[in-house]
Amino acid sequence: MKVSEYIISNISPQIINYGNGNDLVKLFNQFGFKDIYSYDNGGLPDIGKKNGQRPSKTQYVQERLNQMSTRNDGSLRDCLKIVINKIPEIIQNIEVLLNDEGYIIENVNGEFFIQGGVIIKPKIVINEAHFQDIQNRILIALDGAKVSIKVIMAWFTNETLFNMLVEKHKQGVDVEISIYDDGVNKKHGVDITQLPHKRIKRGKRGGLMHDKFCVIDNQVVVTGSYNWTNNAEFRNDENITIQHDQEQATKFSVEYKRLTT
Repeated sequence: MKVSEYIISNISPQIINYGNGNDLVKLFNQFGFKDIYSYDNGGLPDIGKKNGQRPSKTQYVQERLNQMSTRNDGSLRDCLKIVINKIPEIIQNIEVLLNDEGYIIENVNGEFFIQGGVIIKPKIVINEAHFQDIQNRILIALDGAKVSIKVIMAWFTNETLFNMLVEKHKQGVDVEISIYDDGVNKKHGVDITQLPHKRIKRGKRGGLMHDKFCVIDNQVVVTGSYNWTNNAEFRNDENITIQHDQEQATKFSVEYKRLTT
């Protein structure tokens, strides 16, 4: 957890309500400091003030919080959690400040936690490129669908892929197909009437609807040169990418809606 010096300077006066000077020293020593509270030598430890002056409680807290904020180990978050659970009356004031930097305080079964900010697991993005055995790669991706499959395809004649869509639909997955409304699909295409479907007479700019992509569970995108046709599988040089990327999937879902409405 990392916050600005401005935030720390404003929350430090709240933190001193945690206890006396010795209590504060014990609090910070839980997080790697080795401070000693000296009753005979001015109380709080030296933090480098001019003339060797001992700091006030607010100054001491501010110095230690700033040092913890430079770490990337979660110690600042854990320290603040201890404080707000001991003195919850300061939560409202602290949360207003933390909100400005992307943090919130949540009550989970009576215990307060600080959520958000920079300590967030990075999203996992996996991109696969395939040039051979494409049909089987698509079948594996489709078989993993739990919620929805949206397919938009210029030409669709591959019965193996279509049968997988029918099977997933029977399993309760929301399946929808949109294809180009032309002579090839009418004569050789799969029987899309077995599934929720749309026929697109032309592209949005007046030319062909030439897209070839599939969105699975709004998490995975299958796209590339490969039409879902027998020629693409058995005769042509083709490619697909399988993108495990929620942000990309959302963009393709939005494009699917644009093309089909």
